[in-house]
Amino acid sequence: MITIIGAIIVLGILITVHEMGHFIAARSLGVIVEKFSLGFGPRLISFKKWDVDFRISLIPLGGYLKMKGENPGEETDEVGSYKSKKWWERAIIAFSGPLANFLLALFIFITSFLIGRNYEDFNPVIGRINSTNYAELQVKDRILELNDNEITTWTQLTKFTESENDNKLRIIREDQEIEMVLPPMEPQIWFLDILPEAPSIIGDVTPGYPAYKAGLMKKDQILEVNGTEVDNWYDMRELITTGENENIELKIQRGDQIFLKSMKLEENILDENRIIGIIQYMPLKFRETYGLIESIKLGSITTATFIVLNYVSLYKLISKPGAIKQNLGGPVMILSMTKQSAEKGIDTVLAFMAAISLVLMIMNLLPIPILDGGHIFFCFIEGIFRKPLSLKVQTISQNIGLLILMSLMIFAFFNDFSKIFKRTESINEQKIMMEQQ
Repeated sequence: MITIIGAIIVLGILITVHEMGHFIAARSLGVIVEKFSLGFGPRLISFKKWDVDFRISLIPLGGYLKMKGENPGEETDEVGSYKSKKWWERAIIAFSGPLANFLLALFIFITSFLIGRNYEDFNPVIGRINSTNYAELQVKDRILELNDNEITTWTQLTKFTESENDNKLRIIREDQEIEMVLPPMEPQIWFLDILPEAPSIIGDVTPGYPAYKAGLMKKDQILEVNGTEVDNWYDMRELITTGENENIELKIQRGDQIFLKSMKLEENILDENRIIGIIQYMPLKFRETYGLIESIKLGSITTATFIVLNYVSLYKLISKPGAIKQNLGGPVMILSMTKQSAEKGIDTVLAFMAAISLVLMIMNLLPIPILDGGHIFFCFIEGIFRKPLSLKVQTISQNIGLLILMSLMIFAFFNDFSKIFKRTESINEQKIMMEQQ
């Protein structure tokens, strides 16, 4: 129940900010706003301020702003009418909602770095060496110092690695301390050619993916993949991604219980690798805080990276319509991800909130009639051809856009509940099996 309330609060804030962007732009350009609604459908609560009917409606799946003269067929030349404004002014009003979501996300990301971020990392113990260039090193070596800097986490190695000078290393091997010098090397070597010790333990399960539907959980350890024993993450991942069959069978250990799970692999639309949707377990937990300038820099990079990755994913999703079912999530998946974020701390909740805000921006900018992107598209058509689209075309387009949006929402709900039902069914089956052992 608390998770549901939290998810509603998060979505409520994001929707309020989005509609407030439209509201401020419309009022600034002299457009009369008649209604400001959070949610759709029947009104639950309302009050009037600045001649605007502010309301909270029954269905909390979005919001809307009703401006004078906005709908097809309404008067266009009255004072304060939306349609009386120039095409570029209307485009600004439509763009201001997504812009507000972008600014909110940027602010949240910056704030999350300012208050401190919780991180997970590996111990500085070598788990695999993929190159013969580092024959001095051995698996199980624990790195104590790099270039006179104490090393306590694996990621620190990238920070202190010299790409133009020799690298002085102090390690411990079988209770014996050893000093050695490695040649100049790029920092990314520590995640490409020299890898940390990583057991085949699940750190998290991504909602909606095969492992989620199969009922796998955090801290489960994978012992076998299709009958082949594994004791580290690298062998396990290779067996999963390079196998010939679409289905895999995993032997899992959960506490004192050992059981088998079969699942169908799905394709990662970003790199086309086959995945089941699990994240590595990292034993080290630590927290870092940042100054204002560094927080602004990191927050801006995080925001830009998220936008680019989502547009790349969207492009790949459009080019492969068959992957939509696996990758489309709705409010129920948001609820599951909100719960996962809350368990990890306030910084993760803030990062998740910022991510959803950016998703709202990206989705609203799609050139679909009824969405902001559709309105902007029509405005630019009017600017190019010097006249608006006919009333008939606008009405038909709005109806098509509404149909597309409602179809996507229904499909997302069905998809969400289908995945949760499969997970619940799988977990219950597993409980029965464990009781019979």
